[in-house]
Amino acid sequence: MASLRRVAVTFEGAAARTQEGRVGVDLRFRSAREPEPLRDWAELGPALTVPAVAGLGKVLRILRAARIAAPRDPLGLVGRADAAAALLARAAGVALVVEVRPRSRLRFLAWTEAGVESVEDVADVIEAADAFLVMRRGGRFPVRIARDRVVRRQTECERWFEVVGVERP
Repeated sequence: MASLRRVAVTFEGAAARTQEGRVGVDLRFRSAREPEPLRDWAELGPALTVPAVAGLGKVLRILRAARIAAPRDPLGLVGRADAAAALLARAAGVALVVEVRPRSRLRFLAWTEAGVESVEDVADVIEAADAFLVMRRGGRFPVRIARDRVVRRQTECERWFEVVGVERP
């Protein structure tokens, strides 16, 4: 398990966003020690699922730390990112302490004559004499890409910090 870090931040705000059928809010925090703002995502639906409940908990923890009253029925925020962003706008400028966990995701890209093949959530890439065997996380089947078809290849790593706790300083 990756180590947790506690960081003193100022909550900058939230923006409602819908992407690929998911509804949620982008959260922005500013640390005096880091040049780039810390960004996180709180999923809010569109339906009541485990990720939506986790995102709703993150929104409610920010509201509680900022001493802003949560709605009477917090589940009413599920699927309503605009309402959550409006509530979080009132918390802008509040000093918080967040616990963050470093996260990363690997992607394998292979350019071929037919186009670009992209494999997400890569665990390992094994180079055999005739192919690249891309092992994926979560026990999913590996992807085999014939080596003679590949013109160029690249492995990308995306790194970010996930906010796992919010408190008052």
